[in-house]
Amino acid sequence: MSEAAWVFCGRQRLEVPRADAFEPAARFAPAGDPELAVGRALAEPVAAPRLRQLARGAATVAVTIPDSSRPCPNPLILQSLLDELAYAGVPDAGVSVVVGCGLHATTTPEERAGLAGPAAAARVAVLDAQGIETDCADLGTTPAGVPVRIARRLADADLAISVGVVEPHLYAGFSGGVKGVAIGCAGRETIAATHHPRFISQAGVTVGELAGNPFQGELREIAARTPLRWAVNAVMTGRGEVGAIAAGDPAAVQESLARSHGAAWLRPVEQPYDVIVAGIHAPKSDNFYQASRAATYICLAARPALADGGLIVLCADVPQGAGDGPGERNCAAVLAAAAPGELVRRGLSQPLGPGGQRAFVVARVLDRFRIAVVGAREPSFLDPLGVGAFDSVDAAVADAEVRLGRRAAVLAVADAMATVVRRA
Repeated sequence: MSEAAWVFCGRQRLEVPRADAFEPAARFAPAGDPELAVGRALAEPVAAPRLRQLARGAATVAVTIPDSSRPCPNPLILQSLLDELAYAGVPDAGVSVVVGCGLHATTTPEERAGLAGPAAAARVAVLDAQGIETDCADLGTTPAGVPVRIARRLADADLAISVGVVEPHLYAGFSGGVKGVAIGCAGRETIAATHHPRFISQAGVTVGELAGNPFQGELREIAARTPLRWAVNAVMTGRGEVGAIAAGDPAAVQESLARSHGAAWLRPVEQPYDVIVAGIHAPKSDNFYQASRAATYICLAARPALADGGLIVLCADVPQGAGDGPGERNCAAVLAAAAPGELVRRGLSQPLGPGGQRAFVVARVLDRFRIAVVGAREPSFLDPLGVGAFDSVDAAVADAEVRLGRRAAVLAVADAMATVVRRA
């Protein structure tokens, strides 16, 4: 832990008074020359042949990239991928870059070009895969009964490649791997089934765990029905730089990066804290739907670092309020419609619609802890959600101390999206 206590709040930093602290700078260093790191990863793939061999004979290739909710060095990776595909004989006209939106909002042409980078956007088609608006192919049903609906452009390709980021994820254990296809490019039926409260409440669906995680296992079942055979995954530092790159078999790449960086992401504490101040950097700070992930990572751990009834303070400017996409909007509506305990009970037996699973897990947090936001530009939307708002971290801590009748034990987590604290 560090004596200097600060947290991210969008693109700014906030000081946190008299707190224990975890800073992201202590996790790992940048990879040096990122372009060299990408080249090395493509030349030395994990548990797979080199892409220039795998792609031989392919007439069409779909490369999926994350939308703006997950920072990823897409332009850097895509340039090398396109060159590798060209070496294999795949023409640029046969390559599509697919932005995996899931149920997030679709992107504009300008946003897509920005996500792919101008060099890639000038060479190949860049389009969205969005679970409601995109035409999907029916690829059957998994043994668990999940309907597999995948964006047709990707499902019909001879080969699919996923570009993504490996970091802790509440349901999948870690993001990356097959998730960019199995969720990012999935239709609403697939997303609804995998994110049903009963599904995500299963034993083993836990942040930081891949082995024995039924959610992760189901994503791999879904991806096995698609042409996904290769992935390039990055690990990002707390300063938004590339920390590591690996390429090859999607599951093996994900497992390799999770194994080598897991100890830096998953941080034990010896005592429960009264207040945890969770820093959230842009773009995760852009709306409450994304920012609330920090609360669920911390509070839904098997041994939470926050004391029962404690306060988690999300430091985020949330300029988009609850969020603009259909999932984000419905999440806010579902949260506002019922008390947390009632919502948890209802979610286990009734469909909650797009984004309803996030309302469900936030309700699970609110049923045991308190959530507040510091830094919101227009905080009025928070009250109907059962979430408090404060002008400063000082004010939030002072409120907790009035409730406690004593000095609060405070923990500051500078980057709560990539530092998951839990009791030892």
